[in-house]
Amino acid sequence: MTSKRLLYPSANEIGKLSKPQLAIKIARHSSCSLCDECSGLRPPPDIEVALDEPQPDTSLNDLTQYGSEDEESMDDYLQDCACGHHVNAHGADESSLGRTEFLRRARVAIRLDEFLEDESQLLDFDYTNESIVGLRPQMTLPEDRGSPDIEDILSPGMS
Repeated sequence: MTSKRLLYPSANEIGKLSKPQLAIKIARHSSCSLCDECSGLRPPPDIEVALDEPQPDTSLNDLTQYGSEDEESMDDYLQDCACGHHVNAHGADESSLGRTEFLRRARVAIRLDEFLEDESQLLDFDYTNESIVGLRPQMTLPEDRGSPDIEDILSPGMS
């Protein structure tokens, strides 16, 4: 059985990523809202993931007039998780988050990807380390993180 190849965005600057590419980065580090088992976007078993950065190929020299393989459409990117849900179900739906929260999560996701790059693990969707575990709680809405009980705020240390 031949596996299909999909891409993962390699850029780590918000200005160099489209909204759909930012959504992929956010989804990778955000739990699925539609199932309990999924902790973030993962490729299905029959999918091979590669970075979208251009690969040097000296045999083609200058054939840009015929079109470039580097001009991928979003159909070429990983957008559906092994859990069966789309990136939007993984905390990456700008229309429900709002632009400010979407961009905040994008910045955190890019930082998480930088940790993965530092360890040469950007394409290992199961890899984690202490830095990643420590930053991942920021991939949820602030009110989702568990707010303190009002009694604890009004009477600290009295519980």
